[in-house]
Amino acid sequence: MSGLRAGEISAWMRARTTRWIRDLEELVGIPTGWGDAEGLERARRWCIARAEALGASVERVQGDPRPDWLREGRGGDASRDRGDVIVIRGGPVRADAAGAALSGAGKKPVSGHGPGLRVLIACHLDTVHDPRGDFRELGPDRGGQRCGPGAVDMKGGVVAALAALEAVHALGVPLQWTLVLNADEEVGSFASMHALRALASEHDVGLVTEPPMADGAFVVSRPGAAQFRIDAFGRAAHAGRDFVSGISAVGLLAGAITSALEISDVSSGRTVNIGPLEGGDATNIVPDRASAWGAMRFRSRGDGERMDRALMAIARGDESEVPRIAVRIAHNRPPKEATPDVLGIASLAIACAHELGVAVGSGTGSTGGVSDANVLQDAGLPCLDGLGVRGGNMHRTDEYIVTESLAERASLLALLLGSLAERSSVPSQP
Repeated sequence: MSGLRAGEISAWMRARTTRWIRDLEELVGIPTGWGDAEGLERARRWCIARAEALGASVERVQGDPRPDWLREGRGGDASRDRGDVIVIRGGPVRADAAGAALSGAGKKPVSGHGPGLRVLIACHLDTVHDPRGDFRELGPDRGGQRCGPGAVDMKGGVVAALAALEAVHALGVPLQWTLVLNADEEVGSFASMHALRALASEHDVGLVTEPPMADGAFVVSRPGAAQFRIDAFGRAAHAGRDFVSGISAVGLLAGAITSALEISDVSSGRTVNIGPLEGGDATNIVPDRASAWGAMRFRSRGDGERMDRALMAIARGDESEVPRIAVRIAHNRPPKEATPDVLGIASLAIACAHELGVAVGSGTGSTGGVSDANVLQDAGLPCLDGLGVRGGNMHRTDEYIVTESLAERASLLALLLGSLAERSSVPSQP
């Protein structure tokens, strides 16, 4: 195991538990849902201040435009964040190697980068919660749990990552690390996709602080995901005087939605979810336009391609024709597989957990959710996911964190980082 001692790390973390809780209260109290620009910028500055205290360098990478047909959400264009990515680098990284991938200068500048593996830790600052709603702060402790927007997904994971990096720094571990913080993970990482894929090319191991499995196990595989939009075009008419002249786009869309939902096959891991919907201006007008947005999940690329074909088969009519149904699809999360390298990193993490006495249940597992680990691993970086804090009720207004898991999982991440710092190759397990 690492030259770091489990007892040393645990004691260091426990002595600072009050600080980690205070950090979590502050970060959860910054509203970052629905692409809220003001809140996300505050959260960026909050994280940067803590990272700079470690002597780390900070780079801001401008987010790319999202496909214009994706629904922008309820925040409104005026208040929407542009999706900039914060890249924080620390450790003994060669100056000419830092930033090479983001500037487009080649792949994996390995030679001369020093001992140990180069580790990328990926976190996201955005949540799904209304920045102006009632659910806006970390609530009181109730039986070892505290509710708050993004407390587990993933403000707690961000705090745990920063705490682990502070421990590694304070305890003198010569780790080469990068922390990437994006602001659009919950809406598909379209703005941060390019930056994530570029960063993958200059690191050896990826660690993602999404919540673990319910029993504390690490996430080694995830399905793929794509987003789609269905547009129906009809003919407007007075719903009373001239009903027969109209063609209801809402009616067309209803049929298209039914066909789309029939593509789901839960037993095979293929699912289609639809919502939100738009259509019609008034009940006395036959609607001439209607739209639906949806997402699909699949276990393999082949399944994704088959679902694409089934969705596209719903489309009918040329661009100038009425009635017409149009379908658009964007793949943003390739399936993440449990490769030998991923399983090797997981084995190392499980050993760290056992050394610390941290329960990780079955050790590894698969979940139906997707994350930035899908993107990073597709770009060639083996990623272990589920390194964040324990909790539940994600994406609900009773989302909670298991309070003791904050220091617990930060200790686990710190010990894993120490172990990776000593290795010259990625552990692999058949």
